[in-house]
Amino acid sequence: MSVEMVYLLWHTERLGDEKLVGVYRTEEDAFAAIERVKDKPGFSEEGGEFEIAPYELNRDHWTKGFVRTTD
Repeated sequence: MSVEMVYLLWHTERLGDEKLVGVYRTEEDAFAAIERVKDKPGFSEEGGEFEIAPYELNRDHWTKGFVRTTD
């Protein structure tokens, strides 16, 4: 069975706020999305960064649960 991947495109602002821009079939599609949105409000402000994160489909990703910590 082959591993199926998608590519999540995130934008992180200087203050740490994250936005999921989209989920793409290929890494090239995610790079193309950056080109489409990078000059738009909410993405073009100084200090923001884009990140493409590969994500495997049909797999549990939080196998040990999730605990939120506070500062």
